[in-house]
Amino acid sequence: MTARLKLAANLHWPLFLTMAVTICSIETWLVTSAFFLQNPDTLTFAITFDIALGIPILYYFFAVRKKHAPPLAVILIFVLSLILAGLILPVEQHTYLDLIKTTIPFIELITLGYIAAKIRAIIKNFQAAKQRELYFRDALAESCKRVLGNLPALGLILTEFSLLYFALGGWFKKFENLNSSNTPFSYHRKSGYAAILGVIIMVLITETLALHLLLQQWSALAAWIFTGLSVYGLFWMLGDYQAMRLHPIILGQEFLFIRTGMRRRATLPLVDIAAIEKFNSREKRAKDYLGLSVFGDPRLVIHCKHPVVVLGLFGIKREVSRIGLAVDDEKRFVEALQQRLSMMGMK
Repeated sequence: MTARLKLAANLHWPLFLTMAVTICSIETWLVTSAFFLQNPDTLTFAITFDIALGIPILYYFFAVRKKHAPPLAVILIFVLSLILAGLILPVEQHTYLDLIKTTIPFIELITLGYIAAKIRAIIKNFQAAKQRELYFRDALAESCKRVLGNLPALGLILTEFSLLYFALGGWFKKFENLNSSNTPFSYHRKSGYAAILGVIIMVLITETLALHLLLQQWSALAAWIFTGLSVYGLFWMLGDYQAMRLHPIILGQEFLFIRTGMRRRATLPLVDIAAIEKFNSREKRAKDYLGLSVFGDPRLVIHCKHPVVVLGLFGIKREVSRIGLAVDDEKRFVEALQQRLSMMGMK
């Protein structure tokens, strides 16, 4: 029964696409049929309504109303429907279509107002969330979910926005421990990642300039696409490093919060931690193992009693029972964790 209900819930996209394609196919056939030549005005009105308004209405009921897509997406579907109607209808039969297009300026104002209201609501929720959450990204995720809902593309939006925040503004920020009972541990200093990152960035800049000039002789578009991808890669590396500074590993009263820059994150209940041991290369062959060190092999392995979920980029998830870590102050981290487990009666 559960599988059937889940399948039915996932049919909204195939049903919408099927109905939209069917509408366009029928209207295309009507335009080329003898019926259209006999009743051009009536059929033009019907075709314009079916495509330009009918498809967005279907999208609203199948996607937006069921909370599978944001309301703002209806505007995009509406614009695409206008383009489709313009391609299907003969140019001389665009009277009703042109009339509908006169509403676009009003729709733009509504769209801008909607976006401004959502941004204001996100900022308001973020100010409150950052007092509760340990990390910037977690506070941003909570505020976006409250305002936008749990959208399918929310992971992508959060990743890209966090990337810009860390790459551009992370240089001027410091991690603030708002709870004295939480103990933060850095993990990026002793790995040598900063020096390696500096070399990679220098090589990337040099090679990008050289290859841009080389590709420009063949195709200016290809040269700028390559340069754009290189700049994005540069932003990603800078943002990832700043995220490491601002998102340390935190040992709390009941949880161990593990972060690896923008790459991965996990929250381990202390009651589920069975042991913490020195890393052994044999761990890599275990299916339930995942290394979360910044660079190179980890130094420690945490064994969990039950599988825990590790979140990656763009909302990708993986369940593991062993997690490899490398902490700058390894001795202090192990002692603090064992002491916390001992206080909970776990050791």
